[in-house]
Amino acid sequence: MTILISIMFIAWVSIVIISIYEWVKKIFFTPVFEEGYNYIIIENTENTKFPEKYSEGVFAWYENDKLQVSEEYQIANGGDPMVLKKYLLKTNSKKVN
Repeated sequence: MTILISIMFIAWVSIVIISIYEWVKKIFFTPVFEEGYNYIIIENTENTKFPEKYSEGVFAWYENDKLQVSEEYQIANGGDPMVLKKYLLKTNSKKVN
């Protein structure tokens, strides 16, 4: 009987800890990005060698809890495809098609 009570107590404590963790995470760790918005990544990107033709940075969108990038999206927004490729190599990221 004491084993059953101990197991139930441990399960209850685990549920309380997980609930508190989720509550604290929502309050103090708000996401930097929001679903459906577009972003320009400037940090850790190279400057374009053709500033008269391309905009600086890597163009991205936020979807499925991740920043997504693609060469087509980069070009469509006026970004340099070489800057995107160098960024992907530098960050070991994959592009989305």
